[in-house]
Amino acid sequence: MSLIHLSRIVCHGVVIRSSTMPVNILVPVDGSSHSFAGLVYTLVSFPNATITALHVRGLGQNLPPEFDSPEQDDEQLQRTGDRTLERATEIASEYNCEVTTALKRGETHRVILEHISEHDIDHVVMGSHGESSVAHPFLGHVTEAVVRRAPVSTTIIPESRPELLRRDFPGRILVPVDGSEQSLAALEYTVDRFPEGRITIFHAVAPPLGYESEAIDEGLGDFIENLTKRGETILDSAVQTIEDDDLVVETHLGHGKPARSIIDYAIENEVDQIIMGSQGRSLPARIILGSVADTVSRRSTVPVTLIKGRPV
Repeated sequence: MSLIHLSRIVCHGVVIRSSTMPVNILVPVDGSSHSFAGLVYTLVSFPNATITALHVRGLGQNLPPEFDSPEQDDEQLQRTGDRTLERATEIASEYNCEVTTALKRGETHRVILEHISEHDIDHVVMGSHGESSVAHPFLGHVTEAVVRRAPVSTTIIPESRPELLRRDFPGRILVPVDGSEQSLAALEYTVDRFPEGRITIFHAVAPPLGYESEAIDEGLGDFIENLTKRGETILDSAVQTIEDDDLVVETHLGHGKPARSIIDYAIENEVDQIIMGSQGRSLPARIILGSVADTVSRRSTVPVTLIKGRPV
């Protein structure tokens, strides 16, 4: 099985190498800079995808007192939704791309999840948090609910649009692996989706519970050495799964708590995005890796993609 399939797509006047894998992307937008950053990330990263910008009316906004009737509320929400989707269309046109727009009403995360199911969505890209039309934050809990419940992979954008535009995607990509099918699925996704990125495969050797990596007892030396050898094997095995001989990747073995090690490495090495599996290989590993993925997605200062592969 080849991991690299290339085609030529022209978007924003630039020839982009991209995967032929079919992609149907959903981008929830609320008018905030973070949600529009999600749209920009999608346009740049998936130029040949079918992209839908979705705005949900009734997102929990608290409208000003002057909108004191249901009719006024509904009209204001309709206008806000229309303006938001018009702006999404304008942003897509700046990249010589098109987006489909959808305006729906209901409980935000439920509407998003229903849209995923009803329209065969492959991937969701959304801001880590956003704002309603009167600047009340609301998208943090929505993003968390979608990430946890969506049956598809998700990308979380923690940056505003101006911050995101300073990055040159795909850029430097960090792919944490633990040997699980989902972490290897994340690596396969990265290689297939972003062959032009600078890919670093990362594994963290975690100290025993209750210990910091800087304060390991001498008696645990052999134990840590075995974990280190296992980590090196995991990295070597991950590299062996890449079937494109022309693709160059880097590997890095870190020591410390996985989530903190991943975040620290990303900051120290100016990583542009993190792509990782959402669960581990066994039930305990799924709980651990799930917790790591959850922590990274919450605390990362760069975009994080969580891949939902098929656990063993």
